[in-house]
Amino acid sequence: MFSRFVRWICVAIAWAVIHPCDAADPAHGPADLALTFRSPASGQDQPYRIYLPSAYDGKTPLPLLIAMHGTGGNHNKYFDDPTYANGIYVREAEKRGVVLLCPSEGDPLGLPTEWRGLGEVNVLGLLEQVCERFCLDRDRIVLSGQSMGGTGTTYLCCRYPELFAAGIPLASTYGHLTLLENLRHVPMFYVHGAKDWPVYANDGPIPITKRLSELGYNGQLWMIPDQPHNTMSVSTERVFDWAVRQRRVTHPRRVTFRAYLPIHGRAYWTEIQAIEQIGGFGEIDAAIEPDNLVTASIRNATRVAIRPEPELLDLAQPIEVRVNGARAFQGTCTSDEEIRLTLDPDGWKGRVAPRQIRPFTAYRTHKIGKVVEPPTPAGAAETSMGAWMTNAFRDATGADIVIYNRDHNRGIPLEKGQDVYLVDLINWIRPCDWRLYQFSMTGRELREIIEDNIRNEAKNARFLVQVAGCSYSFDRSRPQGSRIVQTDLEPERVYRVVCEGHALTRTDTMYLAGHYGKIPYEILDLTSISTAWRYIDRCGGKIDGRLEGRVKDVTPRAD
Repeated sequence: MFSRFVRWICVAIAWAVIHPCDAADPAHGPADLALTFRSPASGQDQPYRIYLPSAYDGKTPLPLLIAMHGTGGNHNKYFDDPTYANGIYVREAEKRGVVLLCPSEGDPLGLPTEWRGLGEVNVLGLLEQVCERFCLDRDRIVLSGQSMGGTGTTYLCCRYPELFAAGIPLASTYGHLTLLENLRHVPMFYVHGAKDWPVYANDGPIPITKRLSELGYNGQLWMIPDQPHNTMSVSTERVFDWAVRQRRVTHPRRVTFRAYLPIHGRAYWTEIQAIEQIGGFGEIDAAIEPDNLVTASIRNATRVAIRPEPELLDLAQPIEVRVNGARAFQGTCTSDEEIRLTLDPDGWKGRVAPRQIRPFTAYRTHKIGKVVEPPTPAGAAETSMGAWMTNAFRDATGADIVIYNRDHNRGIPLEKGQDVYLVDLINWIRPCDWRLYQFSMTGRELREIIEDNIRNEAKNARFLVQVAGCSYSFDRSRPQGSRIVQTDLEPERVYRVVCEGHALTRTDTMYLAGHYGKIPYEILDLTSISTAWRYIDRCGGKIDGRLEGRVKDVTPRAD
């Protein structure tokens, strides 16, 4: 009898993996379901894949692992693809009684979202809907992903820490080191192949885990010897073992949180609702003290909400809130109310108001401007997007020179007359939202870099450097090394130069004329997207992409 039961389970697992179910949700596992959910961003149905292990009975909440695919993948990748070890994640989920959830990004143009903007809202909307549809343990939700999905894991855990028990980025790259303070209660386990080290880990897991260690947070890096970009065949068992041990901190007594955009301002019982100086991050570090006291250090914000929780405070007694050492509020606040803190000329003042919590899945909120003429990466030499972005970076930093990649862009284009919301900037400025890097260089050295990116091959056309603070003309018919025929760069002058970080640390976005790895730089707090928002605000809410005439192609036309 027992052997027949075992054979039935094996057949059921094999059938479920081969034949995803579109029918009504099963009461028991195992089941491999290919389903759809309604995207809170597009309002359209989006596909996803979910595996319910044999342990699933519809009554006992099970842990959930969300696995996000890499560039060019989809929701089926972890289930069926040979490059993802032929469904090893399904097999390990079955062994440990873990529900496996695999989303798809849902970009209307079929472009990678980097799991930001449209991609992030789809993940959050899917998570919300599967938690309502299936019996899941909300305190044991672990987020993971491969490559782009790993980078997205850091991104989402930093911006929505209260949702996840932990994060497991695989083969990931950069994250904003300034936002790692947000991971106080979210352990991170970075997995990386040693043969993948030079680019991805050096921009991401290595500095990230170093910073987490400095903060005293739980950040681990497993660098696997002799492994390439994809380590799934050797790492998955340990990944699942680590994942099932994690539990979410639901009511932390201390919240440390930073946000560049107010759409990312909510964490636990706090919310940064308005930034004072656009471009930099707003920050709150708040703690529950004895005697119903809340202390908070707040900077670069003008409006913050505190939402007292009965697990942390006695809501029947008066609550005192001190901000930056001064009393901002004293009084009662029920579970249906919040304390709204506002910065005025005399300091922070608080008042009680009805509790209003903006859903994580709210999409087009925070309107910031309107498109007069959309900046685009199209153009023979100079592009209007290159001109617009370099103007934005220079305005924010006061740099002498800004350099920018001509066509390193795969975002959703802006449309003429379009109302622009903060999320539209995230969707538009893809694939990167790096912090800005600042360095010093002579005009001669800078000219060498610009010259190195003037190449004839079609595949290299996107490298043509866009500039602000200087100009140049080039002739492709001349020998390599002498193609710049005019520039106002002074050879001996030392310029302060700003660029996106990837231009200096990666080898696939800008040629550096032999200077790769040799340029000392300072990392600024500004990011590509926060700086773009700042520039729109500085321009009175108008987005007007125009050519500036700073890059000119004077190559003679062939007859």
